[in-house]
Amino acid sequence: MVAKIKRLTFFMLILSVTTTYAQTQDAMEKEREKYMQKQLEDYRDRVDTYVQLLDIDDFKKQIVKQKIDDFYKKRNDIMYSELFQEYEREPLIEELKSTHFVDVKELYTEETIASILRFIKDNKNEIKKLQKTKNKKNN
Repeated sequence: MVAKIKRLTFFMLILSVTTTYAQTQDAMEKEREKYMQKQLEDYRDRVDTYVQLLDIDDFKKQIVKQKIDDFYKKRNDIMYSELFQEYEREPLIEELKSTHFVDVKELYTEETIASILRFIKDNKNEIKKLQKTKNKKNN
């Protein structure tokens, strides 16, 4: 009788831990999804703000926006790919930075291309810099 109670207790314990673990995994997955969605929205806002601050026409703004989106997709593919080792990723990303915007260099001034490359490196500071420049021009 005692053995049956011990087995039943042990079985109930395992069952409760398993369901708790599954619920925790689901909660973690939902939290991760929510975090990624928020990061994507923040990214979109920063890119939109940056593109609006550039002194170029609307057509060129759309091209810049598409190129930046494409760059980040390729960068994320490299960063999260299991095909590359950790030490291989940084050189690939640096190569991507130097080659990705080569085809649009003819459309933009060197200053604009430099601004785009600075935006890719540190987007928050580049937005602040452009906002400060816009404020000075308006005053």
